[in-house]
Amino acid sequence: MKEGITGLIDNIIQGPQDIREAAACALSRIGEPAIDPLLTLLGNKDNQIRKSAVTALGEIGEKRLIEHLLPLISDMDDGVREQVAHALGKIGDVKAIGPLTGLFRDRNVSIRIASVDAISRIGNPAVDTLIRLLGDPNESVRESSAHALGKIGDEKATGPLLQLLSDRNIYVRMAAAQALSKIGEPAIGPLIALLSDKNDAVRESAVYALGEMADMRSVPHIIKLVTDSHAFVRMAAAHALGKIGDTRAVDPIIRLAKDRNVFVRMAAAHALGKIGGVNAIEPLLALLSDDNLFVRMAAANAFNKLGQMALEPILRLLASNDATVRRAAAQALGKIGDERAITPLILSLWDENEEVLIAAGEALEKIDPYWYARDATRQYLPYFSEALKKGGKHVKLYFIGILEKIGELGISDIDVADILKDYIKDEDKNIRLSTALALEKIKKNAR
Repeated sequence: MKEGITGLIDNIIQGPQDIREAAACALSRIGEPAIDPLLTLLGNKDNQIRKSAVTALGEIGEKRLIEHLLPLISDMDDGVREQVAHALGKIGDVKAIGPLTGLFRDRNVSIRIASVDAISRIGNPAVDTLIRLLGDPNESVRESSAHALGKIGDEKATGPLLQLLSDRNIYVRMAAAQALSKIGEPAIGPLIALLSDKNDAVRESAVYALGEMADMRSVPHIIKLVTDSHAFVRMAAAHALGKIGDTRAVDPIIRLAKDRNVFVRMAAAHALGKIGGVNAIEPLLALLSDDNLFVRMAAANAFNKLGQMALEPILRLLASNDATVRRAAAQALGKIGDERAITPLILSLWDENEEVLIAAGEALEKIDPYWYARDATRQYLPYFSEALKKGGKHVKLYFIGILEKIGELGISDIDVADILKDYIKDEDKNIRLSTALALEKIKKNAR
């Protein structure tokens, strides 16, 4: 065994990264006999060698190793410090509490995350120290302490974490809110009470925490905040109601879909997509035409989530008197992707509004790039010449492209060249060029 250990130690010292990692793993499985040889590597000048040794020792996990690992918590190398934090967490000795909380001040966020994870493994013995650090002047320390308390989940931390919801730093507030959501039941009542706090940051954080907890009891209280004077509180309310998923929230969220604030409308779109229901469809269609790109994207993603339940109501909206609604309905059908929408969308290609026609064409492409080759849709192909005559430049270019593809496929039901020949002399040079290229491709395919 001694020779085997020596060989593995040599692999850590001399081998490439993958060999080094495999050797460290093998030594950790050997356990006690490998400890002393590994300890000799902790003083090595090479960062990767020290890191591999710390990894193996952490996996072995004997309590006596803590005295050897603690000095490396201030190692110059980030990777070594991070691995020391992981190792101390696996060993789980209370002696590591102080040094690990010291890493909450580290400039490297990965090391802070590792130290939070490590101290949460130690658990309840660390709670008093962590509660005390919630008042530390350093924002990273407060944030990390809150995260650690959330992972441990001791309800003793509820009161101090509630106080942290008014912290001046948003990341600290969010960490406290997340921690309270993990503590659960003991925090629900106090959080609901804070929804009426004078401080808007406290209300926002309390709503966030209640949303993470997804407790139905909080819904009536959160609904009251959809009329809050602060936009970020309204946004948090929409997010929370969407997470909880109670249908009682649909009408209040619909009101938020018309909010003057972009972020609130985005949150409302996400929430409506999660809760669903027929009542959510028209507000989401309206958001598809929002002035803001990110609101439109949120609404489109919401339709992805609504899926099949939204199909029939949206198909009916293709016949709306409002062109904006018809266009949004076509866009939504493209997002849903159901083949049952193909025929209604083909009929929308003759819409008097050019934007509706283009939206219908794009939706068809998303549902099936070869929709025009389906047996059930060929009956409509001869009428494309009518659409070409009625349409503007973009409509003509769209239909020329479709007719080109039909001609290349050699679909015999329609004489594509005969339809296109009239546009070789169109007044628009782009249409003339597109027509010429289409006819050339069709001619080549026919040879």
